[in-house]
Amino acid sequence: MRFSLPSPEERSELKVQLALFFAVSLLLSLGYHGQRELRAMADREHVQQLLRGWDGFAWFVWLLAAPAMLLLIRRFPLGRRQIRRSLVGLLLGSGAIFLVVTNLRFLLRVLPNIWLPPAAALPVDWSHYSVSTLLLLPMDFLTYCSFFFATVAIDYHFKYRARAAEALQLELHAAQLQSNLARAELTALRGQLHPHFLFNSFNAVASLVRQRRNDAAVEIIAQLSALLRLAVERTGRQELPLDEEIDFIRRYLEIERVRFGDKLRLDFAIDPAVLHAAVPNLVLQPLVENAIKHGISRRIEPGTVRLAALRVDGRLQLEIVDDGPDGSPVEPGVAPSRGGIGLSNTRERLTRIYGSDYRLELTPRSEGGMRVSLDLPWRPVTSSAPAA
Repeated sequence: MRFSLPSPEERSELKVQLALFFAVSLLLSLGYHGQRELRAMADREHVQQLLRGWDGFAWFVWLLAAPAMLLLIRRFPLGRRQIRRSLVGLLLGSGAIFLVVTNLRFLLRVLPNIWLPPAAALPVDWSHYSVSTLLLLPMDFLTYCSFFFATVAIDYHFKYRARAAEALQLELHAAQLQSNLARAELTALRGQLHPHFLFNSFNAVASLVRQRRNDAAVEIIAQLSALLRLAVERTGRQELPLDEEIDFIRRYLEIERVRFGDKLRLDFAIDPAVLHAAVPNLVLQPLVENAIKHGISRRIEPGTVRLAALRVDGRLQLEIVDDGPDGSPVEPGVAPSRGGIGLSNTRERLTRIYGSDYRLELTPRSEGGMRVSLDLPWRPVTSSAPAA
């Protein structure tokens, strides 16, 4: 074990400690000799009978000092800004309480004089009062100090508990506000997807009308009505089971198949074991829309959009693959630009919900097209209850 010289702060603390110990030792030494003289004086003045009279019962007078001590401590707290004022107030208040209690104790000791005969009455003159008071002064002083510091400790304990409870309430309130803020931000982000989706759908209707494909346009409007009704029913749900999200995607793709006809081929590879997994509301629609916009819509030959879902190592793996434009193989590691409000909002929503515990990657395929991989924490949820 290595010993080092005390620091200047430690030396200053040691000086204060030694001075305090010297003062206490001096008071104890003087008090010891004073106690011997006072006890000898009490024997000469026959004060022992006075000290024994109702003395055990007189100790309960200290109970009257409890509320006064508590009021004094709370009236003069030892704060940094008012420590001098508080010390003066505590000293004066403690002196007043001490005098009241010691005098009440003396009155209780001589209370038997009310029914004792004059010959057996206890002395109440000044000399007996002063001797008995001085003789009990050290014990009374130690008793007062004990009760006083016990009151300080109790007051500090309850103040600490109150502050801890208040801090806990503030933390809970702050967490609730943070949760409400995150929920509002997620709702706003999801709300941006609805007009974006509607914009693209009405563009498709307008395109079909220009091509005089009225039956197809009416079919899209009917499908769109059913899809919007389903979207309204899911409003307010930040998370929902994967099977509901896939049901929404199937309805959305029915609209796109009316628009693209045989040009759009669909492939679903969904493991039934993952259908009860929790996913963010409308998380797949912008990704599927991105695959159709940048892949199928630029093809002349039929193309496939493949949606896969499975559980791997306690994680939910979702994958959306498209064939890309005709004759456009992409070199590995070179990703074509695919952006827009749908993809950016999806990333932001996932960050709000999962923090960094998710992965969304766009990987170009060597044979053409893009693979979108979405890795989410596995969180099961019942399909009947909305997720918070």
